[in-house]
Amino acid sequence: MIFWASSEVYQPVGKISETIRCCVESFLNDTFETSSLATLEVELRYIPIIMPEGMRERYPARSKLIKNEKAYLSAPQLDYNIFVSGTLEEQLREYIRGIDLPVPHLAGLGASDEQIKEFKKIIASAAEHILAEQNRTLN
Repeated sequence: MIFWASSEVYQPVGKISETIRCCVESFLNDTFETSSLATLEVELRYIPIIMPEGMRERYPARSKLIKNEKAYLSAPQLDYNIFVSGTLEEQLREYIRGIDLPVPHLAGLGASDEQIKEFKKIIASAAEHILAEQNRTLN
């Protein structure tokens, strides 16, 4: 399994969104590589939309299974205000919230029940692991 991310953001939150994307993308790909998901030939494409009120309607949430490419595109709308004034932990949790959207489609992409369970566990613990790593880096 490969996790790939980009974003559609309003400029004031671009820097924090990119910082979080880099941390999450690195953590997930490293973790998937050492798990049962390493053998699953699937690409998760994550493009969160982080726009303020008044712009959100021009950037609708969209997600779809692309079975012939063995991929899932997930583009949820995230809470812009959290990225403007929230803590790093709140921002990280909001960013990760949209990553579990492909769970109902993983079986259709060839994932076993065990792999789906492991995916859910990795996503559920990602914020804690990334925050712990950030704390180690800062200390």
